[in-house]
Amino acid sequence: MAEPSNAGAPRGASISPVAWLVAALAWTCFIWGHSLVPGTQSSQESGAVYAVLQPLFSLLGIVDASLCTFLIRKAAHVSEYAVLGLLAALLGRSLAVGGGGGPRLRRRAPVLFALVPVVDEGIQLFVPGRTGQPRDVLIDLCGMLLGAGIATVVAKLRPKA
Repeated sequence: MAEPSNAGAPRGASISPVAWLVAALAWTCFIWGHSLVPGTQSSQESGAVYAVLQPLFSLLGIVDASLCTFLIRKAAHVSEYAVLGLLAALLGRSLAVGGGGGPRLRRRAPVLFALVPVVDEGIQLFVPGRTGQPRDVLIDLCGMLLGAGIATVVAKLRPKA
């Protein structure tokens, strides 16, 4: 029986770059879709999360509701973009393994997806009750780095097939 062409490649590398691209683009649409939510509805969503987490915040000694909702909203930024960073890193890794482009190609996918938060904040400039914030672009990029870092650490820890 012939060995697959990606023998010796890290597990998960056999997933098609197209599949990773579709997943990353779908997640980008999810993020941008949330940016189209008007400010009042977005505040209600944050308020609902605060209502659930309020006992935890109280336990931690954080009683200022506006601070709590601020933390919730920024944690949402980090988590949304951590997923995107993970997907972009996996796309880059899949391209490098399957396409033979090496480290240069592996870095391109995350860099291209780093433009997503800029567009995201731009979208919010046109949505009632929302604002685009440069600070949020930086928070989003930190989330992407976190996701890409997780992908890198997991790839290094996984045994080679």
